[in-house]
Amino acid sequence: MAVVTGGGSGLGRAIATRYVAEGARVLVTDVNLAGCEATVAAVPEPNRARAVARRLDVVREAEVEAAVAEAVQRWGQLDVMVANAGIGAPGFLADLPLEDWQRVVDVNLTGTFLCARAAVRVMREGDRGGSILVMSSVAGLHGTPMLGAYGPTKAAVLQLVQTLALEGAPSRIRANALCPVWTESPMVDAFVQGLGLTPQQGAKVLTRDIPLGRLGKPDDVAWAAVYLASDESAFVTGVALPIDGGHMAGRLP
Repeated sequence: MAVVTGGGSGLGRAIATRYVAEGARVLVTDVNLAGCEATVAAVPEPNRARAVARRLDVVREAEVEAAVAEAVQRWGQLDVMVANAGIGAPGFLADLPLEDWQRVVDVNLTGTFLCARAAVRVMREGDRGGSILVMSSVAGLHGTPMLGAYGPTKAAVLQLVQTLALEGAPSRIRANALCPVWTESPMVDAFVQGLGLTPQQGAKVLTRDIPLGRLGKPDDVAWAAVYLASDESAFVTGVALPIDGGHMAGRLP
């Protein structure tokens, strides 16, 4: 039983649909309800009944608490929380409006905190534990020009994950972070468009520092999310897992 935030498109959609395919029941949430409904509609029958769409703005504490409560009411427990919802505000730090900075912090950091906190409060009540997954990025592992708001929030959630791992361990609650490189998604499409590049030009530019020579695919991230939610990763907690085609290994000559 899982809650996936930002499930209306991109990586959240891929994770939610993969979870359902693997047998999970999933509350698919997003600030864009139509996107959630499209994600559910994309699930083949007869599995579609295991996916439920719900609108959720992760910066609203009451909405986060209500979404977790719905998952528990529907299925009796919460096993997995995927705090995936995130936004960007591309631009150089010197030119970044304060309101853009604050909105990214609110969604990417505070929203992640609210989702994780709500999940921990439920998961620690029983003896099953649970798995909390947070969507970070390789931009949280090193500086990236023009991602001056996005990168720092993705770095902050890594420390949040480490703290969650330590505090959750006595209750068998694991916490881990996924750190994708540039991955095919609406957010990356918008970034490329903001640079004034065509999709083909953008892919060429963004893959220069990816040794495997391509952008990530949503399913690359989704399969990692399956592993970190499963019993196969029962001894894995507090890690930041790059899903990066070798990007963090170094630079090609």
